Amino acid sequence: MEATSTRDWDVIVVGGGIVGCSAAYYAAKSGMRVLLVERDAPGSAQSGRNLGFVRQQNRDFRELALMIGALSIWKGLEAELGCRVGWQQGGNLSLAFSEADLVSRHDWQKRAAEEFGLDTRMLSAMETQALVPQLATDCGVVGAMYTPSDGKAEPARATRAFFEAALRAGAAFAFGEPVTRIEISAGKVSGVQMRDRHYRAGTVVIAAGAGSAALLRKAELDLPQEFIRATVARTAARPEPRIAACVSGQHTGIRQDLNGAYVISVAGGEYDLRLDSWRHMRWYEATRKSNPDAARIDYLAPIKRLFPSRGHLPVADFPPSRDNPRPEFFRVEQANREFSRLFKTLADLRIETCWAGIIDTMPDVIPVLGPVDGVSGMLVGTGFSGHGFGPGPMAGKVLSDLAAGRRSPVDISALSPMRFVKGCSSSKATNAGE
Repeated sequence: MEATSTRDWDVIVVGGGIVGCSAAYYAAKSGMRVLLVERDAPGSAQSGRNLGFVRQQNRDFRELALMIGALSIWKGLEAELGCRVGWQQGGNLSLAFSEADLVSRHDWQKRAAEEFGLDTRMLSAMETQALVPQLATDCGVVGAMYTPSDGKAEPARATRAFFEAALRAGAAFAFGEPVTRIEISAGKVSGVQMRDRHYRAGTVVIAAGAGSAALLRKAELDLPQEFIRATVARTAARPEPRIAACVSGQHTGIRQDLNGAYVISVAGGEYDLRLDSWRHMRWYEATRKSNPDAARIDYLAPIKRLFPSRGHLPVADFPPSRDNPRPEFFRVEQANREFSRLFKTLADLRIETCWAGIIDTMPDVIPVLGPVDGVSGMLVGTGFSGHGFGPGPMAGKVLSDLAAGRRSPVDISALSPMRFVKGCSSSKATNAGE
């Protein structure tokens, strides 16, 4: 149902990605009057453009409870929503190429098992080859970390499925215009403004991805959110043999999709300088020093936007997005080189298309999830730093429960948006867009 009036709503969700659409679904399902607002279309931004990994493996332990909770949703999601989203529980395989790789992976595996009961295990080179026989025997793999309970799904399908389920549950929507202001009166949210339209609600959920920080600044919360432009490519299809697991190589993530094509992307991406890039530079100093390759600073980005992108590959036709990020063709070549080295029998697959998405990242590379102190009724779910597709459904469930006055079903104490106000930061590096 499209919203045509300024009637009162219980909750307004800003953002039509997987977090926003799932928050709208769970809130409407619980009986709340829900309005979902989005400037473009559901899944037109990063929620429809990522790699499609659904992984617990190798996450920051502060967000692992959120992801474990999300996995329980993914397992039954197709039955709950009544449509296919491409869910496959084929595991996640992180390849090791040195003894140092094995040690770091084993340290994570040990803690995940002891504190969270995760089924992650270490594999020898022979066991890795047996699990994925398509791996080249001379690609340098000395072992791997494997989490059988992890999985994968189709990003655009899953996001759209949540949106349609939200509509069936009674949610309304207002698309095509950006939210220009969050209405706040006497320390309490009272609604949102979309150009000349006003919508009233006592609770507003900000789940607008890369657009969240600008909205929150208008509510006097300066969230140090930055943008990384990540490039993804898809090969021609080869349905057989199937590779069930998502594979993380030295630099590249690899997933075989439902049609048999391979979706590949190099970790990291481009940090395009913007007019207000200076605003949060101090927050990212430690991250840049600890991992200078996490994002390549593109000083010429403002000029490049004025000229058409040049490349020999077709760019995927996604629903229109006002960001319209341009892929970097050298990143496609980087990803394809590693893919061809790891899977030599698939090296003849041509790259059919590529695209880019905007990763909304945080200095400590974990999400911002929860209420904003001092502004009653404002909730935030953003900054998933390139790995928000997997935990997205549980993040939406958390936000809907908080909106209804219930406790979060999982521990989100380390994810508070107020942690930056208090001056906390971390030096962990950015992951690829999953």
